[in-house]
Amino acid sequence: MAAPRGAQFAVAPVIGPPENVSNELRTQLIADLERQNLRVAKSPDERAEYTLRGYVVSSLEKKGNKSKVSYIWDVTDANGKGVHRVSGEESAPAGKGKDPWAAMTPNLVQAIAAKTVTSVAGWMPGGGAAVASNGSMVQTAAATTPSYAAQKPLVTGSVASSGPINALVPVVTGAPGDGSTALRAALQRELSRSGVPLSDARTANTYLVEGKVAMGTGKDGKQPITIDWSVTDPHGKRLGTVSQKNEVPQGSLDGSWGKTADAAAAAAAQGIVKLLPQPTQKTSSN
Repeated sequence: MAAPRGAQFAVAPVIGPPENVSNELRTQLIADLERQNLRVAKSPDERAEYTLRGYVVSSLEKKGNKSKVSYIWDVTDANGKGVHRVSGEESAPAGKGKDPWAAMTPNLVQAIAAKTVTSVAGWMPGGGAAVASNGSMVQTAAATTPSYAAQKPLVTGSVASSGPINALVPVVTGAPGDGSTALRAALQRELSRSGVPLSDARTANTYLVEGKVAMGTGKDGKQPITIDWSVTDPHGKRLGTVSQKNEVPQGSLDGSWGKTADAAAAAAAQGIVKLLPQPTQKTSSN
């Protein structure tokens, strides 16, 4: 259901890229909203019935010297329920070195923002609403940067042809606080939402997705974190790894992960789905 005319939106900081890229994306997004005649409130104190939250990931392709930038933008209501989603993928020449974010040129930032705003504006009746810029979202969703380096998706046709495939997420290890449980549950939700059937046990068509969290040594109030999601086919062959890295406030993940687990899983699921055979794009009727 579309948002009613005049409903206000909070635009959360973009999760995933380095801070400078995140700021550029958010600035461009707000500029495009204004060009669509959508009001952008400058104060975080204004009431917002809806929140626009973005997750962006970038990966280096092994062939062709290219980077793939995937993005998800979720619109949620005041109760946190998802009411609209924008997702897409852009390919661009990779920069020098191994930094997947080097591909985020101004032109690519503009392209992602334009497509996002077009979808959001089209979802709203008459394309009119107010957008509030809400800085309060930083603390709830900025803990894990879903920047990953994954191999190009591999298709194991002999396995996929024998029937609908499914995924098993048995465990996430190494996370402090409730991270292991929260990350596992969040990834299962995102994979299911992406059309990947889930399994509770290994079968001839089950692909294993295992998560491993590593927390680094804290320094100057910050602590590095790495989350690796490895994908293995039913024969035990490693298809690839989706790796997420960032710095978080030291000790901030020692308790409840909350929205941090949701943000990490939403971004990681995009890379994981690309490592699975194409039949997983269709929802199983089992």
